[in-house]
Amino acid sequence: MKKIILISSLLISMASFAGVKDLPDNVENNIHSAVSTYSGSERRENYNWYKDSYLEMIERLDKSGIPETDKQTIIKRLEAMYGGNYPKQLARVNDEINDYKGLVNRIREEQNAIQQKTQAENAKSKEEINSILSSSSIPKVDLDKIEQNAKAEYPNDYTLQKAYIKGAIKTYNDLKK
Repeated sequence: MKKIILISSLLISMASFAGVKDLPDNVENNIHSAVSTYSGSERRENYNWYKDSYLEMIERLDKSGIPETDKQTIIKRLEAMYGGNYPKQLARVNDEINDYKGLVNRIREEQNAIQQKTQAENAKSKEEINSILSSSSIPKVDLDKIEQNAKAEYPNDYTLQKAYIKGAIKTYNDLKK
């Protein structure tokens, strides 16, 4: 009977600790250091509060969809600002997540604006290339060769193709004189 009670209490204690998440050593040390001035039940309550705050902060970062390297950067920034005060870090983590997402959105908007500008410049240059080629006095065979060389040299950049074609036509005309 004693063995059954002993085994059952051992199993219950193991089951209760199985659900506990382990904290990184540095976090554990920071929490112990932060609550070292308290005693008794107050120490335990503050320990649990700091621990729960840290775990909640990590959970929010995990759910935010932020890449791991950027999560670590946010964690380091919060630790630099607040040290081992995880409740304050928890209070600030949503702001950090929103700041990160705002930065990512601004970068995307800038990239889209640059891409649209480049596409508009390419479309304009493509029209100018057609205009230059149609108004040139160079024989069609030579113009086709110049155009092919420009496309081979700068496959997707019509602005550079235009500059190449203009330079080649000028050089061709100078050599013919």
